[in-house]
Amino acid sequence: MNQRGSATMALAGSACAIVILGGVALGVGSGVILRHQIGNAVDAAALAAADVSRGVTPGEPCSLAREILVQAGETMVLCDEQEQSVVVQGWLSRGIHTALATARAGVADSGEK
Repeated sequence: MNQRGSATMALAGSACAIVILGGVALGVGSGVILRHQIGNAVDAAALAAADVSRGVTPGEPCSLAREILVQAGETMVLCDEQEQSVVVQGWLSRGIHTALATARAGVADSGEK
């Protein structure tokens, strides 16, 4: 039996496997990065909205949260001003990945005992 060229075929198969695994790793990695980006932006928007809600900075809480998310290239899905906190939810889609994140910011307790 002639085995001439079998090393070339094995090398080609290995190269294909490496390219496929690299593509999968790249896809998973970009999804993780997307989730971190939306999470950071929603956290920042919720914190800024809570500052406005508590009177630390002037403005409208949900308007400021929306502005922060728009500057980050994301879409605000929800902004709910509650008694002592603000809940912000944002959405981001790039390519085949879509991410949704929610953050709440406000007063944890009043400090009274």
